[in-house]
Amino acid sequence: MTSLTLRNIHKKYDKNTIIENLSLEIASGEFIVLVGPSGCGKSTLLRLVAGLESPDGGTIMMGEENVTNLAAGRRSLSMVFQSYALYPHMTVRENLSFGLKNMKTPAAEIESRIGLAAKMLKLDEMLERLPQNLSGGQRQRVAIGRSIVQQPQLFLFDEPLSNLDASLRVEMRQEIQELHNNLKNTMIYVTHDQVEAMTLADKIVVLYKGKIEQIGTPLELYNSPANLFVAEFIGTPKINLLNATWQNGGLRLTNELFFPLRVQPVGISEDDKLFVAIRPENIRPDDSGDFCFNATTRLCELQGDSTLVWFSFEETNLCLKSFQQLNYPPRHALSLSIDEQHLHLFDGLGKRVNLAR
Repeated sequence: MTSLTLRNIHKKYDKNTIIENLSLEIASGEFIVLVGPSGCGKSTLLRLVAGLESPDGGTIMMGEENVTNLAAGRRSLSMVFQSYALYPHMTVRENLSFGLKNMKTPAAEIESRIGLAAKMLKLDEMLERLPQNLSGGQRQRVAIGRSIVQQPQLFLFDEPLSNLDASLRVEMRQEIQELHNNLKNTMIYVTHDQVEAMTLADKIVVLYKGKIEQIGTPLELYNSPANLFVAEFIGTPKINLLNATWQNGGLRLTNELFFPLRVQPVGISEDDKLFVAIRPENIRPDDSGDFCFNATTRLCELQGDSTLVWFSFEETNLCLKSFQQLNYPPRHALSLSIDEQHLHLFDGLGKRVNLAR
């Protein structure tokens, strides 16, 4: 295991800046997930750590060693790609052993490592098969096994499950989680899938335009987003967003709708514009909450264990998530309620507004 430190990393292609003055500390044994929209720099950052790209500025440290200019093959790390990158003419056993043979690893050691990886990833009965005779999930397990036999200090994953169907993604996600629990190696995982990020990560790093927007545990990001971008990016369905004005100790949403707050926002003055964000599961189809308002349904999406109800409020489309099986017709009048504790406030620049406790 090893820690990883990135200091003031800068990377650009031609005149386009991809990573801008980025610094990040990853503790030994942590599972870090990098998320963000396409083009935010997450895969580029992973390639910089791997040594497949060189930074235009900054320092990369693995433990106490400066590896900024060290060749990829000399860094004690292994990378699992989105494509399996298996040799099609080699059996699973040969794919697993190929890198070790190139490093002149003794035959007995190779067999020992292959046996351990095969047992861990349930590949025992597939060792003599060719990749063409394996399913997508089995091929990805071989790709991960090829990393395990290298016994690296650092594992890198670049969207490894994106080519798999939904059920296989669930299965492989669990196997990667078990792998980390067993090996306890430092792992950095790039994904666009929020479920993967929320379930796998010790900490999530949210990137946008080459900069870090927030670092925290999955629940910290979900419950206390640092800004409007993180609030909207984390969570499915997206967080609901309403415009408001701070007036007379409360939130003025419309001429008729006013939410008086018991707890006052810090640093907000009279008539300041605010964004009010509410998670879909925190809106209830009743009038029992701190604040109540009326809306009109657009459609219902029954999902078995829950229902998404899409509704219109002041020409804005919003969503509530209920863990009941609801079935409202279109244009149905609804009474909805929210509790004050579930309101997220952001200022005009999108920065989180803290509440005085």
